[in-house]
Amino acid sequence: MSNEAACRPPSGTTYLCVGQDLFSVNEYVTSQYNYSLHADINSTAEEEVDVSDSTHHLSVSSFVPSAFMVYTDLQTLRGLWTATDYGSGIQYADGLLDLFPSIDHSQTAASAGLQIGLWLNGTEGCLSICEGDLDNQIEQLITYLENTRASKIFLRLGYEFDNPSFGYSDHPELYILAFQKIVSDCRKGLSAEAQARVMFVWHSWGAPMASAKLNLHSFYPGDAYVDWIGVSIFQQVLPWSPSWSGQVSDVENVLKFAQEHNKPTMIAESTPFGGIELKQASNAAKESINGTSDPWDRWYGQVIHIIEKYDVDMWCYINCDWDSQPQWHNVGFGETRLSSNKEVMAKWHEQIMNGQSNRTFLHLGALDNCGSTAVSSKLGSDSDQQWFTPDHFLSFILVPFIVASAAFFMPYYMLGGIRGRDRSTKRERRPLLADINEKF
Repeated sequence: MSNEAACRPPSGTTYLCVGQDLFSVNEYVTSQYNYSLHADINSTAEEEVDVSDSTHHLSVSSFVPSAFMVYTDLQTLRGLWTATDYGSGIQYADGLLDLFPSIDHSQTAASAGLQIGLWLNGTEGCLSICEGDLDNQIEQLITYLENTRASKIFLRLGYEFDNPSFGYSDHPELYILAFQKIVSDCRKGLSAEAQARVMFVWHSWGAPMASAKLNLHSFYPGDAYVDWIGVSIFQQVLPWSPSWSGQVSDVENVLKFAQEHNKPTMIAESTPFGGIELKQASNAAKESINGTSDPWDRWYGQVIHIIEKYDVDMWCYINCDWDSQPQWHNVGFGETRLSSNKEVMAKWHEQIMNGQSNRTFLHLGALDNCGSTAVSSKLGSDSDQQWFTPDHFLSFILVPFIVASAAFFMPYYMLGGIRGRDRSTKRERRPLLADINEKF
C-alpha cells in the first residue's frame, strides 16, 4: 500500500488520537474545551470583544482528536455496535462517534476515525482463526467495517503481539498466519470504498521479548499485509524504567523497522506509567527522579522528541484515571488525565492544541483528507490559517493558469490549429491479495 493509500499525513504533522474508553475520551474533550473557554475569558476580560469576530466563538468540536481508541475481541466483538466493559471502562465504538458533532472547527462536515485494538487471544485464538472456527466472527467484523461512520479505521490485529504475557510468543508463526487470514478475508469481503478506509496495524509493545531467539521479523506478516506499524510507550522514556519494561532503544528499534519497510508509524498506546504526578510509581522510581521533577519534561517532552525524530504519523494518548478501573486498580498506571495537573494541562494546550511547537497535531476532520489540509486545533486569530497545501496550489496557481491558458489558446483551437488528444487517467485497480484460506 502506498503512503497515499495508507493515509499518511504530510511530513511534520501527526494525527492526534485519544482513548481508551468512552468517558475518558469525553472527559478529555470537555476538559480541553473548558480550559480554553476560561483562557479566552481571562484574555478578553479587559478588552472590548467584537461579537461578530468568529475567532472568539470556540466550539467543542475544535478539541475533538482525529481518532478515538477503542477495544474489542474477535470472539465476541463486544464494544463495536454495543457497549461493554472489560473492567477498563466503557468500550463502545459507535458511542464514541456519537459523542460530538461531526463537524470541524471551520464548520465543515467531518468525521473522526477509529483506532481499534482487536484482541486475538494468544496462540489459542490464532489457531482457531487459522482453522476457520472464527470465520463467522470475521464476517461480522467485515460488516462493521463496511458500515461504520468512521472516516478511517486503524485495526490493530493482536496488539502488542510480542508482549510475553499476551500468549503469542510460543508460536509466532500462528500469529502471522492469523494476521494474514484476517487481512485477506477483510480485503475480499469489503467494498472498494471500505477497503480505502481500513488500515491494518502491526503493533509491537516496544520492550524485550519472551526469548532472545525472537525478534520483530519472527512476528512480521509481510509488507503486503501490514499498512501501519505501531509501538507502545509507557515507561521506556523514564530513567528508572526496569529492563523488562523496555528502554527508548526498544521503541526506536520498532520505528527503524518501520522506516526500513516504508510504513507509516503510530504510537499506538501511550501514557506516563506511574501517573502524571507519580503517585502510583514505585519508591525506587520516586527516588530516581533526580532533576526530572517537571512532569511535562519527564514524559511528554520525551515522547514528543521521539515523534519529531522519527516523524511519527499518529500519537494515541490514553487519558485515564487508571486506578479507578477494576482491571487496572493498583497495577501502577496511576492518574494520567491531563486535567489532573495544571502545569501539564497548560503545556498540552500550548504545544498540542495551539501548535506552539515544531509540529502540527491534527484533529477532527484531518483523516477525511489524510492531512492534506491542515485541521489542527490552533485557536484564536490563527484558527483558520493553514499551511500551503495541494488545495492552495489548485486554487491559486493551477486554476488561474488553466483559465489564462484557455483564454489564450481557445481562438487557436476554434480555428482548428490544434487538435486535442485524449489521455486516459484511469488507473487499473490492483487485484486483491490471493486467498490464503487453503493454507488452513
